[in-house]
Amino acid sequence: MDDDRRSGVPSRRAPAGRLGEVLVAGHIAGGSGLAVGAVRRHPTWGLTFVTAGTGRYRDATRDEAVRPGTLVVVHPGHPHWYGADRGGWDEVFVVFDGVAFELARHRGALSVDRPLVHDLPVARWHHRFAAFGRRSRPSTPEARDAEAVDLLAALLEATAAVARSSRGGDRLGWLERSLHLLEHDLGESLDLRAVAAEVDMPYETWRRRFRAQTGTSPYAHRAARRLDAATDLLVHTGLGVRDIAAATGFSDERHLVRRFRERTGVTPRAFRNLDR
Repeated sequence: MDDDRRSGVPSRRAPAGRLGEVLVAGHIAGGSGLAVGAVRRHPTWGLTFVTAGTGRYRDATRDEAVRPGTLVVVHPGHPHWYGADRGGWDEVFVVFDGVAFELARHRGALSVDRPLVHDLPVARWHHRFAAFGRRSRPSTPEARDAEAVDLLAALLEATAAVARSSRGGDRLGWLERSLHLLEHDLGESLDLRAVAAEVDMPYETWRRRFRAQTGTSPYAHRAARRLDAATDLLVHTGLGVRDIAAATGFSDERHLVRRFRERTGVTPRAFRNLDR
């Protein structure tokens, strides 16, 4: 998010939304972050979610490894540096600002003392943060506020997920582990009974509790994440539909086309053409 290729980052100003605004968002493959030794004070809020590759984050009190599943939250004016190891990393970034985020910081929900969140499920959170880059920026204050609140909710959810898993005996730790397993290696087959065993539950108990907590079945959740991943590949790569189907776990191209049309009303090829 600090890479100079991310054009359009403004100087600090009052956002056009009354609560806040997403200013710019996108994706970088093979990014480097800041030049080694540079220290940056960003004028606005920002986040970087690393999806591939490794690197480090440093500020006055910490020096931590960054890896896939690490979320970096940049606070306005806070001096910091982060960058990728040799070979670069892939990231989703969002630059944002507004009183909603300042209030969250004032109340301690977002803290400059906790700029990193580690070990988030990559597929799930890539999709969540990448959604802000796929959208056109809202044109009304009300819509900008709604988008800012959506982003704040995502940030608080990400922080809470790791806080829960770090507390021993968390009653929803099984759900976080289940989501991680269901969203991992989407191109491979997965034995759902093995997932239940991994979180130490009988299969039917696990399936009922998962639906009660998420509103959907484990099978449907994984199927939805596969469609999310296929959509990302359609938007961000030049892969053909057959290759995308293979990469995201669909039995063949026709299976992907059928499921994609059920969700969007158009075929993958038509969707790709609309996005251009």
